[in-house]
Amino acid sequence: MYQTSRELKQRAKAVMHRRLFALMMTAALLLVASYLISYLSNELSGVNAWNREFSRRLDAELSRIQITDSMTYEEMMGVIASVQMPPIEQYYKGNFALLLSALVYMMSIPLSTGYSWHALMESRGLITRITSITYGFRFTFKTIRLAIARDLMVLLGTILFVVPGIILTFRYSMAVNVLVDDPSKGVIQCLKESAKLMKGSKWRLFKVELSFIGWQIVANLFTAFIGAPIFNIWLMPYMSLTEACFYNELLGRKDYNWSAEAETDSMNYFGSDKNDDDDDDDDDE
Repeated sequence: MYQTSRELKQRAKAVMHRRLFALMMTAALLLVASYLISYLSNELSGVNAWNREFSRRLDAELSRIQITDSMTYEEMMGVIASVQMPPIEQYYKGNFALLLSALVYMMSIPLSTGYSWHALMESRGLITRITSITYGFRFTFKTIRLAIARDLMVLLGTILFVVPGIILTFRYSMAVNVLVDDPSKGVIQCLKESAKLMKGSKWRLFKVELSFIGWQIVANLFTAFIGAPIFNIWLMPYMSLTEACFYNELLGRKDYNWSAEAETDSMNYFGSDKNDDDDDDDDDE
């Protein structure tokens, strides 16, 4: 019998109870790294320069008019719409800069893949280090190819109206977990195995993700008022561990109980010499 959303979340919270600080620090590192990648990508492409110029013009327009509490939302939107947009071509830095920007942005894909591996291992009672988010760089190009293939299939399915995009999204939602569970598998094989695992379970995963809607609203409010995604440092491990527990269940396996043996048998990405030697042997193969 399948576990309910509540039971899956209880398993995730049990892991968080024991490993909260390490899980939150890993999430914080991912958020910082993702922000830096996004900032650098936008700087190279000229997006940041365009945004700064638009903000300057908007501030000049707002200082020119008298803003009162009686102004309606429509009037405020009218003020924003009246601001002359900076010419895009003025901030376009060329095709090479755009390509470099895209390549930099793609580095966020191996990072998110590494975070999926981190959550999966933690859900099985295995200890990972904060640097585990770099695990995806062991097979960087495969993670990028998988992300592109998955997104293209979802996009094409949506455009052609053959299968609603939301269904395809859930069909291939386990592809990354399949890959990090066995990096020797190819992109197509990961997508096929995800589709097989999710057969009859797409609605269950939808309900699991829907159960987080309240927390996501709270996280967005925190970000809006504080100006930084502080709440996500707690929410990200919670959601990722719940999805990892869901994946474990699809495989027909139970999550490991947390014990002293789990630490002894841990899969530290930057661990002992023995682990490093084993990894080198795997790479040679």
